[in-house]
Amino acid sequence: MEQRIDRLEEASARHESQISSLFGKIDDTNKSLAAIQNTLNQIRWMCLGAVAYYVFVEFGFLKALRFVG
Repeated sequence: MEQRIDRLEEASARHESQISSLFGKIDDTNKSLAAIQNTLNQIRWMCLGAVAYYVFVEFGFLKALRFVG
């Protein structure tokens, strides 16, 4: 009976260390995903800015703004 309890305690301790290791990996993954999301947001805003600049240049809004200003 004592051996069975010792094995259960060892297995429990091993599982506890494995679970804490997995939670550490989850935290690292969440940080990586947040960094990827920030990069994608930067790319999106740069593309929208480029499209807006192209529209302004193509339709002559910059000339109109210079004329009014």
